[in-house]
Amino acid sequence: MHIRIYWGKVLGEQWPTIERRYRELMNFPAPGLLARFVSQDVNDHESMFTITFWQDAESIRAWEASDDYTNLYLAAVSPFITGAMSVSLCEVKLFEAAALASALSPQPG
Repeated sequence: MHIRIYWGKVLGEQWPTIERRYRELMNFPAPGLLARFVSQDVNDHESMFTITFWQDAESIRAWEASDDYTNLYLAAVSPFITGAMSVSLCEVKLFEAAALASALSPQPG
């Protein structure tokens, strides 16, 4: 399993737009994508991290090279990102997510 971590700075007051755009983009499938998170830094409210979990590195490379990535994702989000950004690709060496799975499961009641 691999993780792709993106960091970027959101233009001031554009978080509602970023959230709306990503909510819409989550409806588009990406082969090999297992899960994704869009998060806001609690200490720097203009910093955004997207964390995606993938079956393998080939799936990430294929997604980044796809027309959907360029024409959907980048076109929808990049107008609201400013300045520097970074992308890290990581291979997962250890994994334990029982607590995460429990937190994401619907609670009875």
